[in-house]
Amino acid sequence: MTGGLGRTGPFVAEFWARGAAEGWSDVDQAVAAAASVVGKPIVVREEDFLAAEPVCGFVATLERQHLVMISPTPSRTFRSFVIGHELGHILHQHQDHAPQAAYIRDVIPDLPEYKVERALARGLFSNEYEHEAEVFADRLAGLIRGHRDRPSAFRGVFG
Repeated sequence: MTGGLGRTGPFVAEFWARGAAEGWSDVDQAVAAAASVVGKPIVVREEDFLAAEPVCGFVATLERQHLVMISPTPSRTFRSFVIGHELGHILHQHQDHAPQAAYIRDVIPDLPEYKVERALARGLFSNEYEHEAEVFADRLAGLIRGHRDRPSAFRGVFG
């Protein structure tokens, strides 16, 4: 059984079991656990070029690692949510459901990879993968908040 739309695959189930057992209090602990679950490093980088784009982050699945690129932000809460969203894509294995991405790269070979991902998220998938990643990020935020001494400051979300 694989992760995917409407199903909880083995990566997702193992991730949530570890989260409950380990009691993560920040997103970096969740990233480390996710990397262990999928058996491949997950590298998170802030990328200045994303500040001018209408996306907050995206994930590139490479041969030896998953590269999560996020827009720079002073808000720890917003950073955590964007990373959680991208972890949702990784753990649900959305990258394995990309025949449309290959088609777009064949038709428009000069289109940067992140624009292909953005086009797929807003068009061909009818936002189903994005919805699944959003729900995942929301659940992760709740798990992290539940293991902190005090609630996070919501006003920092849009910082």
